[in-house]
Amino acid sequence: MLHSVSGFEAVHRTFAQMLCDRAEREPDTVAFCSWAGGAARPTSWSEYLDEVRETTLGLHNLGVAPGDRVAIMSSTRREWVVAALAILSMGGVPVGVYPTSSGAEVEQALESSGATAIFAESASDIAKVAAAAPGLPHLCATIGFDTEPADLPPTVKAVHWASLRAVGRARALAEPELFTVLVEAGDIDQLAALFYTSGSTGAPKGVMHTHRTLQYSVLAFAMSYPEIGRTRHDLVGFLGLSHVAPALIGVFAPIMTRLVVTYCTMDQRREALIGVRPTAVVWPPRMHEKLASEMLQALSESGRAFRFAYSIAMRVARRISVLRWRGRQVPKHLNALYGFCMKSVFLPLRATVGIDRIKVSWTASGSMTPDVAALWHMWGLDLRELFGTTETCGSVLAQWDRAFPAPGTIGKCMPDPRWAIRVSAEGELQLRSPCLFKGYWRNPEATASVMEDGWYRTGDLVELNRDGEVKIIGRMKDVLKTSGGKMVSPQPIEVRLKASPLIDEAIVVGEGRKYLAVLLCVSDVARAMTPHERDDALTGWIDEVNSELARPLQLKTYRILPRALSPAAGELTPKATIRRSNILASFADFVDDMYDAGEQDEIVRQARFARTERK
Repeated sequence: MLHSVSGFEAVHRTFAQMLCDRAEREPDTVAFCSWAGGAARPTSWSEYLDEVRETTLGLHNLGVAPGDRVAIMSSTRREWVVAALAILSMGGVPVGVYPTSSGAEVEQALESSGATAIFAESASDIAKVAAAAPGLPHLCATIGFDTEPADLPPTVKAVHWASLRAVGRARALAEPELFTVLVEAGDIDQLAALFYTSGSTGAPKGVMHTHRTLQYSVLAFAMSYPEIGRTRHDLVGFLGLSHVAPALIGVFAPIMTRLVVTYCTMDQRREALIGVRPTAVVWPPRMHEKLASEMLQALSESGRAFRFAYSIAMRVARRISVLRWRGRQVPKHLNALYGFCMKSVFLPLRATVGIDRIKVSWTASGSMTPDVAALWHMWGLDLRELFGTTETCGSVLAQWDRAFPAPGTIGKCMPDPRWAIRVSAEGELQLRSPCLFKGYWRNPEATASVMEDGWYRTGDLVELNRDGEVKIIGRMKDVLKTSGGKMVSPQPIEVRLKASPLIDEAIVVGEGRKYLAVLLCVSDVARAMTPHERDDALTGWIDEVNSELARPLQLKTYRILPRALSPAAGELTPKATIRRSNILASFADFVDDMYDAGEQDEIVRQARFARTERK
């Protein structure tokens, strides 16, 4: 249990061993909850351990051995977490596989990791495994959460989740010491997780984390949010546990802290949030954007009196926020007025999406639009940024030192000398920390390419201000070079464009071209407009963004893509990160059209100029 932050050292116990300790110390305390039948159903630490014991011995009976990689392909649910701890209890390594993965991606993950078994949620998931299985000689078992696996080769055992636990229960009765022997054989420096990178710039790589590095990753989170080590905090977990951040918060952190997660599917998210009313949140920016949209929709459907009260409250909130961002003292009378606005307007509005109990919220895994962060601040939610990578698992930077920080940065280095950052001459963020990964799975060349004298090279271009605050300005691999030699990082421009409710995704292009242009995926709001209204609105917004940019960074034209970006077409990673090169390949005609049209326009303009000169 994390009782303090300063002076923390690894406890020299694996997560499975810590689970046993927790069940012995607090057998009847709630370990986690599951959303079912419109309510959060609690599971105690002793019940959690019983389920893990049964699953562990069921896996042992299937022939899974210490060191084996075991995959889990499922939406977020209690079985995911129990399976992960069971794999760890017998010295195995959980490997998360995105449930949205294509058949080819499933095969690649299982082949790359050398998984000997896989937990699969649905019949469609099992079908993907069955199609890949003939080419996977190391795969010996498939366990179905919801259905008995079918159509597998005879070399792959098919087992239902309930049957696996029943076998494990019988083994526990017959050999009562076996589970303890397996768990106590574990070591803190053993491999404890294999997370795959998103593959936005190439083939996904397996990132190796040990029990020790994951413990320090939990510590990094606790340094940003010390209260989770002291008092119960509730969190609703619906983001995929194959992603590194949700796995850290949803699987590993609860064992070391007072965090209680209610697991639910994405479809259950809204009712679970309203039912649980969580006190803790760690979400990617897109989730904060979605909830803000839902709140604004609720506002538009409210009565005229409430909307009028909201407009008055926002005037007060803007004044308060500006003072906070500038680090100035808020006058007592203004603070009291804002407190009234919170109780009468903002908290009731936040209650419509179930987040009225949250005091501090964290965002990571992407660039947060400053306008969205500012709006949440005005609504009274202390929204702060974290920064980490799959290779660090936990955060290395955070806005940990003040409430309601001015939007636009990702914070500063953690308040512990074991966490350190530096910026290279090229502007790349490099870091060092005890939660740093142990390398890429079976890929020493890739590992060597991102390490420099013990420092991890993130590939992120940043600016560092005098206070140590870091601002991301782009990715080194995403930097464009125009035909005029101008180096441009497209991400800040794309983030600014997406601040509009008209735009879901923006891809700035211009490599080797005379100027910058942009491909747009428009939102439902834009699609509901007439073509004329939509073009006028988009053109007006791009003109506004251009007014904030230096001339070489301004966008000369745009094209609206005819469809949403597709993971199946390789245009998005499972984490919904854009694959820039694939998008440019898919929509090459649109890109060429922007430049052909632009060059023609320039020719016409020059011709008119020449005619004028001749006169």
